Amino acid sequence: MNAFPDKQKKTACGQRHCLNFYYWLFAVTVSAAPVHAANFTVLVGSGGNVYVPATLTVNVGDTVTFRNAGGLHNVKADDNSFRCANGCDHDGHGGNGDTNTDIWHASVTFSVVGNIGYYCEQHGNTLTGMRGMIIVKSSTPVQLQFFDVGQ
Repeated sequence: MNAFPDKQKKTACGQRHCLNFYYWLFAVTVSAAPVHAANFTVLVGSGGNVYVPATLTVNVGDTVTFRNAGGLHNVKADDNSFRCANGCDHDGHGGNGDTNTDIWHASVTFSVVGNIGYYCEQHGNTLTGMRGMIIVKSSTPVQLQFFDVGQ
């Protein structure tokens, strides 16, 4: 005697329909998983008038924290979207982007695809000297497709 009489009925539902349900369940489970933004660090003045790394590729939504490793430095975007040292100008927290010799850190979150050049106002400009580049790419989520398993 079968202890689970309806168990046999469920497995006899038609293999195709059961498989479709499991593919759907997998797609719903995976698509509900949260996407997390990453955090990156750029050292400012580490070993001279340089940014390390000088070029960094991130995804939309990622954050870059600039950390002064020593010297009179700041970080200013070529397009004026940020100016940071002891915090960032207009960050709502009293930040100040003036060049500073303190061991400071400032974080910037990138929300638009593109190339954002930046430089130290004391040791560079938009074309030469102490400068770097953040390359912001779109974060393309994995897209699952529904398909039918034929018999």
